[in-house]
Amino acid sequence: MRARIVTVMIAMGLLTACVPTRQDYDTYVTLLQGSSRARNEVIKDCATGFDANGRRGAGLVTNVSDKDAPRVACERFVAALVSGRITYDDVVNVRQRRFTPKIIKIFQGR
Repeated sequence: MRARIVTVMIAMGLLTACVPTRQDYDTYVTLLQGSSRARNEVIKDCATGFDANGRRGAGLVTNVSDKDAPRVACERFVAALVSGRITYDDVVNVRQRRFTPKIIKIFQGR
């Protein structure tokens, strides 16, 4: 049960409308780096948050079907978090809907 609460916090903090603090970001990344189960839960929760327009936009950027795009986009985002390719400032930009070339490349799988 405790793991589920932590997973929900991660999904809410990183992949929803609120911007996490830098300390929260560091904590979430550390958790994701050490737990494949947490990564899978965050990806699943993230992918369910896309509406029809979001799926279509993600499909265009990820170059996969609209149906698969939310999962692929979330997988790529989480993988970039874990690897350190995405920084705290990048997360802030994504949450504020400012997509940089770096973020677009990550969503494209490059």
